[in-house]
Amino acid sequence: MRGAAMAAAALLAAFLVGLVVLAGGVTGDGSAGSVILTAAQIAATTCAVSGPVTGLSAAQAANADLIVSAAMAASAESAQAAQIAVMTAVTESGLRNLDHGDRDSLGLFQQRPSQGWGTPAQVMDPTYATDAFIGRLLAVPGWQSDRPWVAAQAVQRSKYADGSNYQPNWVAAGRIVSAVLVEGDSPGACGQGTGGLAGPASAGGLPAGYEIPAGTPPEHAAVVMYALSQLAKPYVWGASGPSSFDCSGLTMAAWARVGVHLEHYTGDQQDEGQPVSPAATEPGDLVLTPGSDSPAPGVAGHVGIYLGDSLVISAIDPAYGVAVQSWSTFVSGGLIAVRDPAPGE
Repeated sequence: MRGAAMAAAALLAAFLVGLVVLAGGVTGDGSAGSVILTAAQIAATTCAVSGPVTGLSAAQAANADLIVSAAMAASAESAQAAQIAVMTAVTESGLRNLDHGDRDSLGLFQQRPSQGWGTPAQVMDPTYATDAFIGRLLAVPGWQSDRPWVAAQAVQRSKYADGSNYQPNWVAAGRIVSAVLVEGDSPGACGQGTGGLAGPASAGGLPAGYEIPAGTPPEHAAVVMYALSQLAKPYVWGASGPSSFDCSGLTMAAWARVGVHLEHYTGDQQDEGQPVSPAATEPGDLVLTPGSDSPAPGVAGHVGIYLGDSLVISAIDPAYGVAVQSWSTFVSGGLIAVRDPAPGE
């Protein structure tokens, strides 16, 4: 899903970081602060988003833009990582780049120089601070499957051992990330936008004249009808309706309409129901692909609902929301599995 330009930028970033290491770009206390800063600067250049966010002041919105830009670039374009970073900054500073805090805590994330986060000047730099946060987040084993606030706590080590101080800001952080990407992102600049909608954007990509194929089992047809009724609704990571969805939230909500429970996690959904041969896929079946943020080899990172007529609907990303793509576009990055959640119908 990411373009060749982003892949090249990532390789360039890795190469330049290597040069910094070879050049002895390590701080006097033995930390790799200058290496992190170099990577962050490259990332911010190759993945820059900006845009107003409803409910935030201009300064807060600008800080949100910087956090999302750096987080998306430093995490291989993981909206989940960006949302965790925004959630943490909202909790710690209210998205304000504070020059004071508890003991020597500074900046958006209230990072402490005395705890190895960098110099005061570095942690006051939003790009550096975000990249340092993401670097530690990615080093947390299983952070992608952890509750987001628990993952944040593993990085921040606040006085709330269960991360409960971060949890209340999780949903709001998702709205902020989505707003930043929708308002300021150019398709492909941060891995957003898989492109290739099957029909007009004004119709959410649904081609004119589409009808649910004759012979579709009733429960499957009801799932398709529900999914189509969500066309053009926004993508928000972690959402499952009614006003916004992420990919597994949409499939979960659609199948819940007919009494079939699915877990709200793409990796789980690839094991639910029964496997289906791609040649035998029918409307309502789940189509699972690696996506842009696949958590591990062989584990799906994106899921949609087959509509028939070589069409798939999904909550694509913040740029497209819920929309329809052709089968070939949807599986262009690979096909993990097709699953029928109600095989007995």
